[in-house]
Amino acid sequence: MSAARYAATQNAHAHPRDIELRAFRYVNGLMAAATDTKSRAVALEKVHRMWSIFISDLGSPGNRLPPALRGQLISLGLWAQRETDLRLEDGGSLEPLMALHRDMIEALEAQRGLPARPAATPTAATLHFVAGSA
Repeated sequence: MSAARYAATQNAHAHPRDIELRAFRYVNGLMAAATDTKSRAVALEKVHRMWSIFISDLGSPGNRLPPALRGQLISLGLWAQRETDLRLEDGGSLEPLMALHRDMIEALEAQRGLPARPAATPTAATLHFVAGSA
């Protein structure tokens, strides 16, 4: 089974919050492991893409989060996208992005009543949005 098909099957039965948690952990793992220009660029592109997906969902009419929360999350996502663009250009610290993602992980885990866990080691099949792209 291909990584993309495995990820799609895995995500089809997962709670949306669990998928979001995996996404944040995955991109934080990529950023933490980025030791060269190429791996840094790949990590930041994944972060940008993840936030694009979240922003699109948050802006959709079917999203059931309260409008004020949706607006706040969209604002955070737009900041994260600007930050990824800046960090691609200047090579600055990725810590502000990683800190935001750790806060998101903490909030999602609290919402689901899950214990806090460190960022997972990235794997090719962690998420569908990751599996199909380089």
